[in-house]
Amino acid sequence: MKRPMLRPLAAAVLFAGLCAAHLSWADLLVNGSFEQGPTIPSLNPIMTVAPGNDALAGWTVTSGAIEIVTDNYWVPLSGHRSIVLSSSGPGSIAQDIATAPGAVYRLTFWLSGEPFSSPTIKHLRLTAGATTQDQTFDITPAWHWDMAWSQRTFDFTATGTTTTLGLASLDATQWGPALDSMSVALVSLGVPGVTGALAFAPVTPDPVNGAGRMEFTLAEAGHVRLAVHDVQGRQVALLVNADLTAGPHGVEFSPRTWDARPGIYLAMLQAGGRTLVHRFTILR
Repeated sequence: MKRPMLRPLAAAVLFAGLCAAHLSWADLLVNGSFEQGPTIPSLNPIMTVAPGNDALAGWTVTSGAIEIVTDNYWVPLSGHRSIVLSSSGPGSIAQDIATAPGAVYRLTFWLSGEPFSSPTIKHLRLTAGATTQDQTFDITPAWHWDMAWSQRTFDFTATGTTTTLGLASLDATQWGPALDSMSVALVSLGVPGVTGALAFAPVTPDPVNGAGRMEFTLAEAGHVRLAVHDVQGRQVALLVNADLTAGPHGVEFSPRTWDARPGIYLAMLQAGGRTLVHRFTILR
């Protein structure tokens, strides 16, 4: 049996919106792995980058100084380089990324810190426009040959066509938080200029491995359609197609019941004349 195609109007909202905003599901950051930049001699495996120095390609050092650390000093998560947001004291970096107003983005990165340094708990501040979040890392299990890298995420909603992403150390020492393998991707395409209490949370967990959950809040009672589509726009599952009351709702789902293949999918919520979309990944 052929799978039903995405309705023309919904397809237009989704794919035209993505194209018009020049959005991609690929990484939006430049040099998120910190591998780009000048050669760092093996005899001096750490390079200090001060404000105004362009050695950290794609990034601006906005305060203090930071250090590029090679695998001749400690083991990065991947590649040959990572960074630490400090030098003689706390430092910070920033990068401007192209965004679409109302869209939700997710920064994914890996956090660690200098083993056997002080303070034991490293403090990191993330900013994206007006959104701020603080995170910490305990270096107790870290060694230079095993940095105990911890994967972290930071979600933010863009308010303009450009968003400044910033990361800063909150530790007033020369041993700040360490970062590696950073990326920013689109999570949900919003509808610019539209207000109201309709909300659609990101799919959890993401990636989905076995079972997942979708949560949404309705501003008022009405008809709701919640479906899953593949990246070609074909509907693979219809989770909700009913009249619901105002307020929060949750839907559990299992891709195994759809015979879904691993890959990228789109969750589309239609309610109150609006369409909200989330991108998520199914592992199996």
